Amino acid sequence: MNTCFSNLGRCISIFDRLMKMYYDRGLSGFEIGWGQQFYVEYLYDHPGASPQEMVEYIRVDKATLTKIIKKLTEVGYIKVIGDESDRRVKHLYLTEKAIPAAKQIKKIHADFYSALSAGISPAELTAAEETLQKMVDNVNQRVWHRMEDPHGA
Repeated sequence: MNTCFSNLGRCISIFDRLMKMYYDRGLSGFEIGWGQQFYVEYLYDHPGASPQEMVEYIRVDKATLTKIIKKLTEVGYIKVIGDESDRRVKHLYLTEKAIPAAKQIKKIHADFYSALSAGISPAELTAAEETLQKMVDNVNQRVWHRMEDPHGA
């Protein structure tokens, strides 16, 4: 089984780099790139989401999310509004300036998926997605567990 990982890991690494290049090129006319597109899309689909919701969905640490929110606020893509009933809670919304970028992200998703899935049957795509999701869940559980326990138990 260990002999398979080097090829699997290499393929995942190549896939990651190709996706970054594809998205960065597709978003070159906007003030965001690969790293910020997940957050813009999430807020497009979930207006008013809290940072905590985004941390849980995207599986990113709070420090990274804080940096992304700061950047997106600085470029005028999101606004942060305090909750009226609980001042500790913040809600995030896209601005009108961000809407064209969000629509471009959706277009890039469709184009990328079309290229990615060419010549692959729907059943094969479903099986691949299910397998990858299981792999993500397996590793995610280990990584997040270790982040919560500073001793790595």
